[in-house]
Amino acid sequence: MPLSVGVTLLLAWSTLVGAGAAAPSEDRPAQGGGAVVLVLDGSGSMKEPGGAGATRMTEAKAGLRAVVEDLPDDAQVGLRVYGSTISEGPGSCEDTELLAPVARTDRGALRAGVDRLRPLGNTPIAYSLRQAYGDLPTEGPRSIVLVSDGEENCGGDPCEVAADLRKKGADFYVDVVGLQVDPASRAQLTCIASAGGGTYYDVQDVSRLQDTLTRTSVRAARGYAPAGRPVEGGTTRKDAPAVTDGQWLDTVGDSGPEHYRLPDPGRGTFHVAAATLPTRGFTGVSSVEVGVVSADGTPCGSPARETAQGASNGGAPIAAALTLSATDREDCGGGPYVATVTSNNEEVQGLELLVRTEPEVEDASALPAAFGRASGFSDEVQTGRAAADAVPVVGGPNFSSAPPTPPGTYEDTVLPGETLFYRLPDVGWGRSAVCDATLGTSDRAARAFGRAVGVTAQVRVYGAMKTLADDSSARTARAQWRGDRALDLHAASPPVVLRNRESSSDTVRAFQLAGDAWCSVTVLPTSAATAEEVGEVPLTLTTSVAGEEAGVPAYVEPEPRAEAATDDAGPASWLLAVAGLVVVALVGGSVVMLRRRRAP
Repeated sequence: MPLSVGVTLLLAWSTLVGAGAAAPSEDRPAQGGGAVVLVLDGSGSMKEPGGAGATRMTEAKAGLRAVVEDLPDDAQVGLRVYGSTISEGPGSCEDTELLAPVARTDRGALRAGVDRLRPLGNTPIAYSLRQAYGDLPTEGPRSIVLVSDGEENCGGDPCEVAADLRKKGADFYVDVVGLQVDPASRAQLTCIASAGGGTYYDVQDVSRLQDTLTRTSVRAARGYAPAGRPVEGGTTRKDAPAVTDGQWLDTVGDSGPEHYRLPDPGRGTFHVAAATLPTRGFTGVSSVEVGVVSADGTPCGSPARETAQGASNGGAPIAAALTLSATDREDCGGGPYVATVTSNNEEVQGLELLVRTEPEVEDASALPAAFGRASGFSDEVQTGRAAADAVPVVGGPNFSSAPPTPPGTYEDTVLPGETLFYRLPDVGWGRSAVCDATLGTSDRAARAFGRAVGVTAQVRVYGAMKTLADDSSARTARAQWRGDRALDLHAASPPVVLRNRESSSDTVRAFQLAGDAWCSVTVLPTSAATAEEVGEVPLTLTTSVAGEEAGVPAYVEPEPRAEAATDDAGPASWLLAVAGLVVVALVGGSVVMLRRRRAP
């Protein structure tokens, strides 16, 4: 066998390994997707006491060091400072320096940049914002996080600059953290955040700076991050690529319907779900639909479709899921089966395709019947709140970026117009996922609302295939929050029962498979008060699992494949065996050569 064949096989093997590595980790969610540059005030006022026995700069550096450790590994982050090298006079109003370029998280470079911070000169915010924008990539989600203890003192108009930068692209925004600022400075910094399409965070207690910086920076670096093994859907059934169990990542909206060849489940069942994020600013009804056809193009059952009305979804993704058993497929014929995904949104969207195959069940009729109530059950499914102290967590904007939150109590914040997701691992057969959320008090929000109605807050729960179990009759899943008093919200799923798939209710069918569940918390503005005026909404989330394990299905063992006979092996078999050994030797030799070339 020629050497070129061995090298080709080696490259193919490397490609397969790379494809496998692209799948998201179960323990560490994918949270990349945005580029951010942190801009820190290095002016002389940062020498002033922070109120905790240290200067504001000392507290800011401590907070930034913690941020560096908490950033996602795949984030694109840089660090810039202003007013840190020239005390006053010529050049002091253009005194800004990039301490760490925007690049994949380089903790060494970022730590070195933090160590160089010194409080010294003026506050050229407007000039520094323009320089920071030039530090960012020219495409993709981008943001600036400005941390300042005062207002511009070099004659610039940072509000105007932020507005100009915002016009350069809808995927750019400016967040601002005000550190112990006076009313005049707060007014300007709030204006910068509003003009830049971001959020203003007010920090009066320097001991809270670290938490605020971490949440702000991770949010900015995280973005919406769809995840999965890359795949490019076919434009027709004939060129549909084969997908296996797991999550796959594609786009939809760029070439019409997307087609994928599904694995053969034999006498078992396959589940396929498609999740997309409605385009920001889309005010119509966004929808995603998934259907399956047999080898001759006959539809297998009816397609599954999910919709969302404009901003009423709180920026959350939508998912449609379809389950087809061997009985369901009898009317449409044999495989190979092809899944087709469509979206009514004309812009390109990220598409997550989730596929699960399930073996044949030995006796489904012996399992518990489908849950009999389609609504009104959520309020009755209760568990005690965890006694442990709340653990800080940063919620994700979609399923794949949701942090794991096993039963316990967690502390986070949510912004008006935002939906955050949290993953509740391993909800077993016969058990229900329970999500309890408390929105705490906020004097700032109460002042912003005045006599207005406040915001609408909602907690929801999703099943293993990312479909929503929305109990429309639940009394405590959705309510108004004004900031003047705490608000308790509660949502729970029906128990996980295999025969739930026989139900006519979407809510019940959402929990037909054991596995991970998700909690989401949404805050929708319903008053004239802006997100900048309301600020962060304090959130405590308690996740739990109710009920005892029951109704575990017994699956039919797959028939063993016949072994190839060895007694009658002739010359052709012998030659194939030798050829195989040659391939292994060539691949191994190629690996050794490549390792030697890479060695220093």
